[in-house]
Amino acid sequence: MLALGIVLMLQSATPAGAAAVTQNAAVKLVDGFSQAERQSGCTEFDDPRRTAWNYLPGERFGVRLDELDEDSRLDLDALLRSVLSTKGIAKVEGIRALEAFLGKSQPERYNEGAYKLAIFGTPSGPNSWGFRLEGHHLSLNFTAPINAFVVTPMFMGSAPFQVPSGARAGDRPLGEERDLAFLLLRSLTPEQKAKAILGTNVPADIITNPATTKMDSPMGIAFADMTVDQQKRGSALLRVFADRLRGDFADAEMKRITDAGIAQMHFAWIGADDETKPHYYRLQGPTTIIEFDCTSGTADHVHTIWRDPANDFAANILRAHLQEDNHSHAPSPVPTPVPVPTPASATK
Repeated sequence: MLALGIVLMLQSATPAGAAAVTQNAAVKLVDGFSQAERQSGCTEFDDPRRTAWNYLPGERFGVRLDELDEDSRLDLDALLRSVLSTKGIAKVEGIRALEAFLGKSQPERYNEGAYKLAIFGTPSGPNSWGFRLEGHHLSLNFTAPINAFVVTPMFMGSAPFQVPSGARAGDRPLGEERDLAFLLLRSLTPEQKAKAILGTNVPADIITNPATTKMDSPMGIAFADMTVDQQKRGSALLRVFADRLRGDFADAEMKRITDAGIAQMHFAWIGADDETKPHYYRLQGPTTIIEFDCTSGTADHVHTIWRDPANDFAANILRAHLQEDNHSHAPSPVPTPVPVPTPASATK
């Protein structure tokens, strides 16, 4: 009964109404696809490419956004807005807008239209389905097993850190993620910093990359060892990541993180206490790993990842359904993630 208990626990935290809105938006999008869009962007739920996420420029499965017709673009916008908050949409748009600056020398490699949409499974049916929006510095993965909705892994990156010119000049797509972390770090006492700061040698990139979810046991300072005000700062930092999602989804994620043991959440820092120098932090708890990597020499290139190591792509839920024979999708094994090379920091 343990597996069934996992399913029931996860389902109980699912914002069913919000998930239904998302499902209806996905159905409208797919139903309106042209034959070419459907062939490029749709595949079976058990396709192993569903878990083969990445955030580097290059080839990937899906239909390019600049190949969608106008109706499909509007339907995709409605689908994204059914899951993401206004802030989340702004982050996605800001990240894509930065490609114009990176693409001045390599427009075929870096451009807003190169992002791809992939649909896994059939949203209109009773079985599990999901979708991904992905390209350089962006990998949004949403999985909808029966009576649940999973939002990890979620990768967002930014280079440069701030939009330098144009209509979006001054925008910092990942500014809050950095600002609140520095506020938390600087609120710690010297004794607390001795726990939180792990050293000065920053990692080359995020540690839980597309090739692995493995991470050391939680390190740094536990929320339990913080003052009430510091805990509020830590929770506010977590909330910045959750608030990429619409209200019901964001609330469900914060409840899931809190119920798993917020006192066990750890905050760890590596690098300088200086926004202009390389720095890295992570938040790690029983069900959550969040990493923020800003380790280029000029501290102007950010990678962030939000993961649930046991339940990325709804792995735990799907496994529990299989174990209990309480599922309605085809009884095939949960796909094993396709191994991909660890991204090189020089091309990140």
